[in-house]
Amino acid sequence: MKTKKILFASIIVSLLFTFKQSVKAQTGYYSPSLVNFDVAMKNLLNNYDIPGGQLAITYKGRLVYSRGFGFADKSTKTAVCPDNIFRIASLSKQITAITIMHLYEQGRVGLNDTVFGPNGILNDSIYQTVLDPRVYSITVKHLLSHQGGMTSSSFYLKSQMLNFTPGTDALYSNVGYVFLGRVIEKITKQDYETYVRDTLLAPIGIKDLRSGKSLLINKLPKEVNYYDDPTAPLVPSIFDSTVLVPRQYGGTFSMESSKACGGWIASAQDLCKLMCAVDKFSTRPDILLSATINTMVQPIHSFLGSPYALGWFINTTSNNWWHDGLLTGTMAYQARRNTEINYALLVNSSYSSGQYTALSSLVGTIIPLITSWPEIDLFDSIIVCSPTNSVNNISENPSIFTVYPNPSNGKFTVKAEGIQQANYKLTICNLLGQEIYTSFIKGQQTTVDIDLSDFSKGIYFVKFDDGTNSYKQKIIIE
Repeated sequence: MKTKKILFASIIVSLLFTFKQSVKAQTGYYSPSLVNFDVAMKNLLNNYDIPGGQLAITYKGRLVYSRGFGFADKSTKTAVCPDNIFRIASLSKQITAITIMHLYEQGRVGLNDTVFGPNGILNDSIYQTVLDPRVYSITVKHLLSHQGGMTSSSFYLKSQMLNFTPGTDALYSNVGYVFLGRVIEKITKQDYETYVRDTLLAPIGIKDLRSGKSLLINKLPKEVNYYDDPTAPLVPSIFDSTVLVPRQYGGTFSMESSKACGGWIASAQDLCKLMCAVDKFSTRPDILLSATINTMVQPIHSFLGSPYALGWFINTTSNNWWHDGLLTGTMAYQARRNTEINYALLVNSSYSSGQYTALSSLVGTIIPLITSWPEIDLFDSIIVCSPTNSVNNISENPSIFTVYPNPSNGKFTVKAEGIQQANYKLTICNLLGQEIYTSFIKGQQTTVDIDLSDFSKGIYFVKFDDGTNSYKQKIIIE
């Protein structure tokens, strides 16, 4: 078995590095020590005819890698930036599971609470008429673990029988998570998305994670385009069967009615920030208690080839957690590794044979090749990307920088890793936006010592600018 695993890993590495290894990603922070991820991502796109993608990685609570690859829009050659947002499909289930566990921790819902029936959470009249009386025994835990007995994509209480008695078997069920979204609304008396964003996401600084729209005309700001097999025919719209539409835009899935199971859109870096908030590592505060997280990731059964907990697949040997997502035009994967590494990988097509295997194994295959991780934390940075530039004109963006010590007594060092451009403008501004320091730095100069000890204590901003991209970090003088 060990020999087979080594052989499989070798095959994957060969696939990921089929093309020239000198090719680098288009947008985002460039780190020489992590260039193997650049190469692997670019070759993933090339090998499987994927227009665009994102990869973000955290190490010990720090966002050390966040890059965009290829096209957000092929027709305009608009580049994918680190803050572009993608449909994340079934990664939405983790958002719903975390929200349920948050309510559980507050004592507002029990995992063994029944969902339907006169004594259930959803005791509204529209849920009272059922064909199969076993529906009344479905609990919150059953829905979280796909043990409710409902079909995968739809279930009509009035006209359908369950596939099995709840809790006795497992069947992947999107509709079970749709009902969990309604449970959240009933308990909180708020719209599902509003509650999640205001209560869980906003407090940890996540602003762009939101529910998506089905139709291209309703695409949200910073959202990428999605691409199907070019030979795929148009299909009747799920909203109006007399209208033919692309499968990825209203032909197979309703984003609006499926928020809790597959309707969220996000950037890879925001998914990493959420992952860091529930990973049980001490390097970044969690939003759930350790005992609550333990309950959420405790395997309950095994199906689809892996142990499954409450919204997460679990590798019981390595204690890694993961989930994937798939819609027409979207493939997503995120994982928490026990080595304090979290990552999310998103792409905007899903039709190529073999794509899932290559995508899901990409990061795990490259990690053993990494000898050092950058000291930077991109969560503390503001990166302004230039998505309107052609990918061909953004062959490689420069590095951002680190500022240390931070806080400081006014004397600190600015260090840039892997500067690619000939010159940079370095400026420091106060909170009013007034420039108090300006310097021009040549590309080969990697560190600059700065003395602001004569200035007042407070918050300042250090900014690098090359005329195309700008990078900004906060410095505190105390």
